[in-house]
Amino acid sequence: MRLSLLCIVCCVFNLSAQEDDTPKTINDFNFESTTNPAFSILEETPTAINTPENLKSLALYVSNGFANGNIALETNPYWLLSNKKDKSYKDYRGISTNKKSEYRIDPFKSLQTNTSFSLGYIQKKFEGFEEAKKTLAIGLRTTLFEYYGKERTTTLLDVINIVDKAYTNEALTKFDKYIRGFNETTPNRKKCEDFIENGNIPKNYSDAAVKFLEKYEQYKTNYIDADALVKAYFTETSKKVLDFYFNPKNIKPLIRLDGAVAYSLLFKENEINSSTANRVGSWLTLDVAFQFNDKNYLHLYGIGRYIDNGFNVDETLNYFNENFWDVGGKLELELNNFKLAYEYLERSGNDEQFRSVGNITYQINPKISITGGFGKDFPVKDNLITIIGINWGLDLGEGAFTN
Repeated sequence: MRLSLLCIVCCVFNLSAQEDDTPKTINDFNFESTTNPAFSILEETPTAINTPENLKSLALYVSNGFANGNIALETNPYWLLSNKKDKSYKDYRGISTNKKSEYRIDPFKSLQTNTSFSLGYIQKKFEGFEEAKKTLAIGLRTTLFEYYGKERTTTLLDVINIVDKAYTNEALTKFDKYIRGFNETTPNRKKCEDFIENGNIPKNYSDAAVKFLEKYEQYKTNYIDADALVKAYFTETSKKVLDFYFNPKNIKPLIRLDGAVAYSLLFKENEINSSTANRVGSWLTLDVAFQFNDKNYLHLYGIGRYIDNGFNVDETLNYFNENFWDVGGKLELELNNFKLAYEYLERSGNDEQFRSVGNITYQINPKISITGGFGKDFPVKDNLITIIGINWGLDLGEGAFTN
């Protein structure tokens, strides 16, 4: 048995989908992405159970350090495409009312909002090869279907309404709408924190308050001048925004079905212009989440994965293809910032093989998490694995929602 150490350092670069500021953004969500299809098909991930989370616009994954050149990129086009009309958080989650005026969540909305593409490059020694081979992979993954149920839909709405609740008077409500004419929106989290900590109010909001009271003099009975108006507005807005401490993404669907496909090339002579072998894979993952409380869940995953693998050589170094199915499941306990999991996959084909791996993830903060795993991988020989991964998210922009 051999011991292999895999360090995955994930740096996340966020590209803004809009230029507007807003209190509810993609950056308020934890970054959770321990695997993507491009690396999964190359067997370079701490878990083989592929479950897409709310990815940020662009993610860069680095395996075994930059010097080795092993990288994977993943992008969520929803956050890269400009929205021609205002999009609220309810629009993003697919929340609407039915004919009975009851709220519902569109079970297929994630096909639009939670679909990502990945590209991976890695130099690796595959089983049966005498030397490491350069490989390139592309992948796509999405959430095909999700069902929340009435109770979790209500909980999600309660959280959203913390921000969407009305202002205490008509003057503030109208001012909040008025500032949009100045290419501004409700102050985002950073502006609100700066106001609470330092009392700072951006000048463009103060200028808007002056013009607002000049146009609507009747509101001077509420506020004697622009400074009083904008201060009251920031005081109330900051409380609403900063009360949005509970991440709605933590409210998991009761049932979720994820899908992924991937295609990879192996360069036989380690040159781009050399002949290639290919590997193709597709898989489905079913997640049933039992909720303990607001943030704690027990997940039961079931997976079926088909692989057409051309990364094989015989004793005379001739390449050949083999097809197989991976079938199994995963049990994951989500406790606050910890995730404890065990996964088992059995491979059918020429040889009976299985993967038995336990892993743990600790979310240090919304930007940084650590993932570790230990167990037995699929190959018949040299199959003891130890995996350590670090996911690091950098906020370089915000994909904006509107109220």
